[in-house]
Amino acid sequence: MSIRSQSKVRIEGGMSSMTDLVFLMLIFFVVLSTMVSTGHGVELPKSAEGDPGENKNTKVYVTKDNQYYIGEKSTTAIDIAQLEESILTSLGNENTVELLGDKESNWQYTIAVLDIVKKNGLKIIIKTTSQ
Repeated sequence: MSIRSQSKVRIEGGMSSMTDLVFLMLIFFVVLSTMVSTGHGVELPKSAEGDPGENKNTKVYVTKDNQYYIGEKSTTAIDIAQLEESILTSLGNENTVELLGDKESNWQYTIAVLDIVKKNGLKIIIKTTSQ
């Protein structure tokens, strides 16, 4: 006669709470990654795809409020009177200017940067987004 208990205690870990935690973390990081912004919030116009490449060019931003910024980390807008001097001093050994103009900015502000580049014999890259 075998005497065995019919009710055995099972020790198992519940995975439902762990999957809930993983999904919450996933949602958190997806929402957080959409909030991260670099540069000055310039909405670029669209164009055909090209090879963006990695470079260390001087970036000139023209915002939708028609203000100039040089570099991603600059916090003060540059007046058009000091724009040429600021571009030339920030170039250093490079001779390429990267223009990032908001699609809602006025053309005259973008053309001012192009005139400065042409006058000083520099190269220019005009950034856009792919279609």
